[in-house]
Amino acid sequence: MNFGFLRIKSTRIRILLFFLCFTCHFQLQAKQIQFSLVPDREDIIQYEIELWKTEELGDEIPFRVLANPGPISLFIPDGYEFFRIRAIAKRKVRGFWTELYKVALFGKKPKPITKPIAKIPVKTDVLVPIESREGKPELFLTTNQITIVPTSVEKKIRIQYRINGGPWQTTTSPLLNFSKDGNYRLEYKVTNELGISDGMQVWEFKVDTKPPVTTYSFLDPPFQKKGTTFISSKNGLLLHSSDEGSGLSNIRYRTSCGDDQVSDYNVWLESSWMEILSGCDKNILLEISAVDRLGNEEVPKQIIIQTQKKAK
Repeated sequence: MNFGFLRIKSTRIRILLFFLCFTCHFQLQAKQIQFSLVPDREDIIQYEIELWKTEELGDEIPFRVLANPGPISLFIPDGYEFFRIRAIAKRKVRGFWTELYKVALFGKKPKPITKPIAKIPVKTDVLVPIESREGKPELFLTTNQITIVPTSVEKKIRIQYRINGGPWQTTTSPLLNFSKDGNYRLEYKVTNELGISDGMQVWEFKVDTKPPVTTYSFLDPPFQKKGTTFISSKNGLLLHSSDEGSGLSNIRYRTSCGDDQVSDYNVWLESSWMEILSGCDKNILLEISAVDRLGNEEVPKQIIIQTQKKAK
């Protein structure tokens, strides 16, 4: 006897026999189950059912039953725990077998055991890698808060976490604040109601909220009189910016000449000072602001230069 199921291919005949739809509510009554065999093609005339004691199909001879389309009450003899079905069309063309169904679970929807997944909702700008002075990438936090958000179908979960080796905390969705600059090590794991955990997660990152600090001085000590500093084009302006966190990105400046509007920011270069002096013969307002590699910007420092008119 030839055993197959649902989809038949031959050199001359190709018959697609799709497995039945279970239309009635399944009821498990001792060793008897009830369901309906509903053909989806007119040429399906019968169904063949095999009962098995184990899932090792090659180690035993199954108990076979034939059934017509329609409602059926399948009696399961003692010792048989599994069954499968295939359709039989006209001319005894047999389809493929279904999967092996377990009698005890047939018609029931087992509760899925899911592994919880936890993640820090990271956008591209929340944790950013920045190369250190030694050339190694380090993660920097660009916001002062992190929320550990479990993404799972399970509703009853708990999150255990600790920061920098401190005591373990347990909650359902922690909101963590990192307001102080420094190095941090965040350890956490998410566990569902069945005790299944996604494993320990470790995040090591730095927090840098302080902008760079810029100081300036004039080369060739200028002349001073009564608290007023007098400079010429020979007195170069030296800027020095330092940043203890992510490191200095650049120093920016903008100017206004007389009553003109303030210009856009430009990057400070060695030639910038001479260009500023030579490009304006009126009073000059110079604003200097350094930016670190994380985007923290210094409050602009102002230098006001009043042009001294030459005596005739």
